[in-house]
Amino acid sequence: MRSVVVLCLCVLVLASASYSQTAAESAWRHLQELNAQANQQVPIGINPVEFSAEPKKKLHDAAVDFVRQFPSDLHAPEAMLWKIDSTDFPAPADQRTALILGNELDAKTITSNTAVPANLRYAIERATLTQWLDNSDLITSPVQASNLEERIKNLVEKNPAEPRIVSLQLARANLLLRFDHAKGVEFLEDLKKAPAPDLAAAAKVRLKKAEMIGKSANIRFLATDGSTVDTQALHGKVVLVDFWASWCPDCIREMPSVRKAYQKYRDKGLVVVGISLDTDELALANFVAKKLIPWPQFCDGKGWDSALAIQFGVRAIPEMWLINREGTLVSTEVPIEQLDQKISELLGSGDRLSRN
Repeated sequence: MRSVVVLCLCVLVLASASYSQTAAESAWRHLQELNAQANQQVPIGINPVEFSAEPKKKLHDAAVDFVRQFPSDLHAPEAMLWKIDSTDFPAPADQRTALILGNELDAKTITSNTAVPANLRYAIERATLTQWLDNSDLITSPVQASNLEERIKNLVEKNPAEPRIVSLQLARANLLLRFDHAKGVEFLEDLKKAPAPDLAAAAKVRLKKAEMIGKSANIRFLATDGSTVDTQALHGKVVLVDFWASWCPDCIREMPSVRKAYQKYRDKGLVVVGISLDTDELALANFVAKKLIPWPQFCDGKGWDSALAIQFGVRAIPEMWLINREGTLVSTEVPIEQLDQKISELLGSGDRLSRN
């Protein structure tokens, strides 16, 4: 009798395991389908952020469910990567900080597991680090910046063949320049000697941009509306130069603050110009029209190879520059939460956007 009971229990255990495996396989196939939908090609003229918002949300929610239900499954690490990559960041800084910290806690369950393939552990580590860099306004102290800079250094050392090494090294330089300018310049001087030609060239351009601070800014282009923009002809005005793209979620998230500043200060001497890194010029035009963005835009359809992006060493967006009334470039990195204050100071006004 006892042997019959044991046999029944074994059958139940095997049946349960089989069912669990079948459920995991089904959930994984569904997750793969959602990932394909979230990364499908965007039709010409359509805004990529709006087009992929719902598919990415579905992917994110399904990935969360998969990791929770099948934490030991072979595909759980990749599902975690998709969950992190598809995180949607709202505007409030405290919410974004909480999301990144949550992603980092989740990531540690993968990155600390040596049974997971090294390339996947590396990808997850890079993903969480990149989220801090994409939300640079959340980096508020020298200690925090130093920790992130050290993480970039270690990440690059782990994988010298990293395809994004130029962007990562320049992000490291930006952190140094922001909190220890002399050390940042010294680091860029070292990068100029890098054996990789693209990294050395990027370092030279970034160093040149750092040296532009305090000098006359000369930005001239033919806008998409046919007008000519020339910062040399805008003496007496404070000029905000917004490097952005309509495919960039962070740019779109910050756009309401730029618009608010424009509406508040345009009659007091503020001029805003946009330099778009869009490749789909129709999508840009549609977005500008839909959102009623009133300031002129530059776009040559070349994305990161845009003439002005290359000329001024822009490797990450959004990036905002401020030019004072005398035509002098005073900043190439204005945190969005300080935008109103900086513009107010340059205009000689004590008003703050936050008081409205």
